Amino acid sequence: MDKRLFFFCAGVSSLLIWPWLPAREWWLALALLSVVGWRSRPALACFLAGLAWALCFTHWQLGWLQQPGLVGHNQLVVGRVAELQQRQDGSNRLIVSLKSLDGQELSPRPQVLLSWYGDAPPPARGEGFSAITRLYPPHSLANPGTFNSARWLLGQGISARGYLSATLSRQPVPVAPRERLLERFRRATEGLASAPWLLALSFGERGGLSATDWEMLRALGISHLFAISGLHIGLVAGLGVLAGRLLGGRRGGWLAGALLAFGYAWLAGFAVPTQRALVMLLLWLGLAAWGRFWTGRRILLLAMALLLLGMPWLVLNQGFWLSVLAVAALLLLAGGGGWRLLRLQLGLTLLLLPPVMLLFGGVSWLSLLANLVLIPLFSLLLIPLLLLACVLLVLWPALVGPPLALLDLIFSRLMALLHALASGWSPWLALSATSQGLVLLVLLLGLCRLLPGADRLLPAAGYLLLLALWPGPSWEVRVLDVGQGLSVLVTQGQRALLYDTGNRFPSGFNMADAVVLPLLTRLGLERLDYLVISHEDSDHSANRDYLAERLAPAHRWGAWQGSQHCRAGQQARWGALTLRVLWPRQPGGHRNNDSCVLHISDGRRSLLLTGDIEAGAERALLSSGQALAADLLISPHHGSRSSSTVAFIRAVDPALVVHTAGFANRWGFPSAEVSARFRRAGVTQLVTGEEGMIHLVAGPDGWRRQGRGRPGPWYHRLNAWLNEAKPLE
Repeated sequence: MDKRLFFFCAGVSSLLIWPWLPAREWWLALALLSVVGWRSRPALACFLAGLAWALCFTHWQLGWLQQPGLVGHNQLVVGRVAELQQRQDGSNRLIVSLKSLDGQELSPRPQVLLSWYGDAPPPARGEGFSAITRLYPPHSLANPGTFNSARWLLGQGISARGYLSATLSRQPVPVAPRERLLERFRRATEGLASAPWLLALSFGERGGLSATDWEMLRALGISHLFAISGLHIGLVAGLGVLAGRLLGGRRGGWLAGALLAFGYAWLAGFAVPTQRALVMLLLWLGLAAWGRFWTGRRILLLAMALLLLGMPWLVLNQGFWLSVLAVAALLLLAGGGGWRLLRLQLGLTLLLLPPVMLLFGGVSWLSLLANLVLIPLFSLLLIPLLLLACVLLVLWPALVGPPLALLDLIFSRLMALLHALASGWSPWLALSATSQGLVLLVLLLGLCRLLPGADRLLPAAGYLLLLALWPGPSWEVRVLDVGQGLSVLVTQGQRALLYDTGNRFPSGFNMADAVVLPLLTRLGLERLDYLVISHEDSDHSANRDYLAERLAPAHRWGAWQGSQHCRAGQQARWGALTLRVLWPRQPGGHRNNDSCVLHISDGRRSLLLTGDIEAGAERALLSSGQALAADLLISPHHGSRSSSTVAFIRAVDPALVVHTAGFANRWGFPSAEVSARFRRAGVTQLVTGEEGMIHLVAGPDGWRRQGRGRPGPWYHRLNAWLNEAKPLE
């Protein structure tokens, strides 16, 4: 049975690495092969069944996106709010179950994520509404180290996203019991300094936690304490089993544990991590009450199979795999004598080090100690006290004050201490890709030493180490995928120049934290030689002060107050490269045509960075008599038709042009006219919104591109799949 469960889960999990989304007709052939091979090859049959189910489910959930004219156009939607996420910056996000689109009923009802920008309060959870919105398929910025939002959305069961500013109509519904209790809890904790933490730990409402709070949790490796999942559900069930046995014997204990765990999951809104933990726990409690003994491995595999049968896209959810790996590690480490907690926590830390490092780009050296102290504190004091407060809020509201006051006292002092630790000791170690590879190599060698004949692997390990430390090419250009904006990183070994920074938004989301800094960390770069800001537009300059503070650039050029402005004729030698400023004649910075035009060359290969200059500045550049030729061009103004004149293209004569245009941007960049001009000139064109980050290496024979197209599996290229797929009739 274990083998069949394992191969079914493996078949579903193959969804992670499909290079493309196979046609929907394939599922029937796979299902038939599974049935035919059931008797002779059951493991293979289970794998094919899992593969067929994942394929069938994916097409079933994504088929509605093939509606003609869906992407980039306004639609009339009718739906119901499944979840309302209130964020600390005052913004709101709605997870909506769509009933119809432009009057056409949808089945199954897809879930979409809508950002609310209206001044009026958004629809409440459970409320129905109709509105005009614009929807897009899941799409993520594609840069090394950037959060994969497309994978995250699908892993949550969300197949599109969009935005709302108002509704046409609403259909209020009676307030659900959980929402009433949540509102009472909000009122009871109003004014308490620790209210956001109490809401996160009791109801799973984490919107009140600030970016600084999340940085602290990550730095100390304790984020899992505020994501209601296995630890919390297991603890509550344990308390229920203990209380039930005291009152009603063995079977009463199992029942009480199950009911209490279900109640806590209900409080948390049956979030995805909570569902995973609840399924596994109920399965274990059911077997215990039935008097059957199954190994932990079988329970884990059956729970995985049940979860993936209900929601195959869970394999795209990082939290799902971290939960599975944590449970597997616990099973591996179970048993032993004294110092069990220390041994378990140390073993978990080491076994989960590789996935945590690869997923989050670093490790916390304080994680082990912090968890050794905080897990018992949360398990034995804070969570039981918080549950007591929730029960009192329902049964005896007048008595809820003392436990909440005690919780506020503990949490306020505890969080102040944790913030001080995180800021003063800097426990988070961000690791470059090379450092991560070396850590994995050391762990692999340690594991291999336990195997017979492991000494034979030492030459291979030495080769990998030499490969990791081998010097890179002379210079490289990375045109970052920052949506509708511009940011270009030029590197020579460990020296770097950044041209523009991408945008920053009122919600707090910004391209510095989302794209630029993770990439620099991955490359092992801690500072900049040059930070050049082309002009004042926010999609170019919004993160300049923040990045200047974080990266301490040696030179600041362009649109800076009190710094060296760009001026035509300015020149500098930077390592093996020559930097020449071609424009503007006089420092300005506020208009597109004031953009700093920078030419970078090693004498053979050259790059021209143009900011947002338009036809007027292009004509002035041509009349200046300066040498504009460059074999790599970043197109002016993202490929707007106001730029890239025929004469300018002829003077630059690039072999390759990159348009820094966001996916499905509202301006239609790059313009069809501009694309046609470059095409007639025989220039190869790339668009960051379609390709992701474009990494180019200077070579003796021209620019060599690293990678091709948007990297990774099928969910990175959903837009291309929709364009190729046959629209629904």
